[in-house]
Amino acid sequence: MPSPPSCSGRSRATTRAFVSLAAIGFTSTVAQVVLTRELMATFYGNELLFGLVLALWMAWVAVGAWGVPRLRVQHAYTPDVIAAGLILLALAFPAQIALVRDARSLLHVTPGAFVEFRRMVLAITLILAPLCVLAGFLFTASARLAMRESQTAGQVYVWESIGAVIGGAAFSFAFIHWLDPFQVAFLTGALNLATATTLVLPRSATLPRRVVPILVLAISLVPGLPAGHLLNERTLHHQWPDMVFAGDSPYGRLVVQARHSQRIFFENGLLTFETQGTFPEEVVHFPLLAHPAPKSVLLIGGGVAGDLREILKHPIQQVTYVELDPLLIQAARTHLPPADAAVLNDPRVHIVLSDGRRYVKTAPQRFDVVILDLPEPATGSLNRFYTIEFFKEVRRILNPDGIFSLGLPSAENYWSPELARRNSSIYRTLHAVFPEIIVLPGEHNFFLASGQPLPTNPAVLIHRLHTRHVATRRVTPTYIEYILTTDRFAQMRKELESTSGVRLNRDLTPICYYYDLVLWLSFFHPNLRSLFENVTLFNLWWIAAALLPMILLGRLRTRWAILLVVSGTGLAEMVFEIMTLLAFQTRHGYAYAELSLIVMAFMGGLTLGAATSDRILTRWAPAAGGTMQPRARRVLIAVQVAVTLYSLGFLAIIHSPASALAFTFPLLALAAGHLTGMTFPLAVAFMREDASDAIGTLYGADLIGGCVGALLGAALLIPILGIPHTCIAMALVGLANMILLL
Repeated sequence: MPSPPSCSGRSRATTRAFVSLAAIGFTSTVAQVVLTRELMATFYGNELLFGLVLALWMAWVAVGAWGVPRLRVQHAYTPDVIAAGLILLALAFPAQIALVRDARSLLHVTPGAFVEFRRMVLAITLILAPLCVLAGFLFTASARLAMRESQTAGQVYVWESIGAVIGGAAFSFAFIHWLDPFQVAFLTGALNLATATTLVLPRSATLPRRVVPILVLAISLVPGLPAGHLLNERTLHHQWPDMVFAGDSPYGRLVVQARHSQRIFFENGLLTFETQGTFPEEVVHFPLLAHPAPKSVLLIGGGVAGDLREILKHPIQQVTYVELDPLLIQAARTHLPPADAAVLNDPRVHIVLSDGRRYVKTAPQRFDVVILDLPEPATGSLNRFYTIEFFKEVRRILNPDGIFSLGLPSAENYWSPELARRNSSIYRTLHAVFPEIIVLPGEHNFFLASGQPLPTNPAVLIHRLHTRHVATRRVTPTYIEYILTTDRFAQMRKELESTSGVRLNRDLTPICYYYDLVLWLSFFHPNLRSLFENVTLFNLWWIAAALLPMILLGRLRTRWAILLVVSGTGLAEMVFEIMTLLAFQTRHGYAYAELSLIVMAFMGGLTLGAATSDRILTRWAPAAGGTMQPRARRVLIAVQVAVTLYSLGFLAIIHSPASALAFTFPLLALAAGHLTGMTFPLAVAFMREDASDAIGTLYGADLIGGCVGALLGAALLIPILGIPHTCIAMALVGLANMILLL
């Protein structure tokens, strides 16, 4: 670890470099989280967008860390230049938040509507560029400044990682609960200004050096926090006309618009529901009318959208309503019409603030009807509610004649191949658990499933509607008869059963969110249909075929080999992180604090790994005139052996009962981060060139690997190959890296 600062100029320069590295790590992590949330709330928040944002973030940082230093700008690595860069970073962060919020206006797209894919990619690419390029350059500049003071690459990586860990912890456990995005940006900017002051503060300063940065921080925050709150309100009102409420929770952004007596709710930029509509009638009345005498109902999502109001029209004794985000309940109590809000206080309603999957696993009772009213499986997190494992858990908590209902956006008359594939996969997955299924046609298909035969005679449902004295506007006797007797009712079942080539949706092979992703892309690029159909044939042989030319290329030159090893390790680390988060959610549900702990464990592992390599290299320091390369090569090979074994061990652990323990997943994350953190300092020592020149190049290679891992891991490898085969694929990456180093 670095020595403590002293009065010597050399120690002070080292300290300043390390402080700037920690500030860069802190700012990069906080900005990445905030801007990703803003982009997800502005554009469509599916898995491809999330992977795209991460990939573009790392690609632009790589440009700054690797590409900008290659311009050979003179005097670019001095404290004054780094201080100027930190000031620019402080200014860029809030500016980019404002730009994201104005993106729809600039693209002439109304709130809640889809943005055309190419325009969205271009917008995200341009929005992320300034801050990311600047952050990458500042890392390289600060690293070179530290290494010119005889510090090691391991110490550089440790200090940047320490800043990242602190930033991640601060956001996850403090900022998200108490500050809005602009306040977070201004607070982060104030820390950067204080750091810049530390870098340029002259020796002869009147006040003690430690006091001046604190004063700068305090002076910046006094106007900054209230100004940030004002900017947050103004930009949201500009983004959302007629807005009466906007709030951020750990789970996303909730916006409520008021138009006369109607209230419209948006979550993460997408329309969730609007009052005065009749959609909740279709969600609720068909499954409840299909049951002869429902007394207990479990509702997962949709309660404040009107589902609860419609359920309570039946002679129900108890409704258990599970909602993930407490902010949605708070906003509903305040902004829903009084009659709609009143149902939340009905004595028959029991509200559970929890993840729906987690509740189903531990439900203390059985139910007559379970209604799932969540969005389609557009992400790995949502896909958990459409897998064969979840359907088995639902059947376990149903009474023998119980009914399970879910809905999917669809089309009235024509199903595209992409829509047919997505719906058929869920139908067949459901049928693997429930022997009896009926599917209701319409713009939204409702799947009713049970262990007992379900009534399809409209007279039965109409009789129950009358005897229960249920007042409806849409689900009337005429509508019920139409739905159950239209030709489309019989044709749809045939279409679902005849669609070929679809796979069952499983927790560890979440193919449905890939099908949903392809369906979304087909709205913009239907000509790519055949390409995505062929991608479903993707298997491990494709991975081996892609790795072979990489190995041949790396064998030609040592420099290329080490760059490929660093990139491969970065790719594997990102894929491991995505798999760990997905596997945790499957086993334990979406718990924000615990998921944040897993991400923190990854970053902490990076720090510990870099420190471990630094200690190894220090102890193995060669004699005068010797080279560190042979020793670094041996340790790097050992790390790649560990990556291979970790990949295979990950597969064994997630299948074992031990993975039911919540602390198993943070330990997996810590181990993956540790292996990646060890690689970077060893790679710098392996390079024959000057370490201060190599550090930016290797940092860029690490980020490019992470970029590929973020994009391919979430959108391709995990849904198509599944987690088991993705583990084997990462083991192949480790083996390829070993061959490159031999």
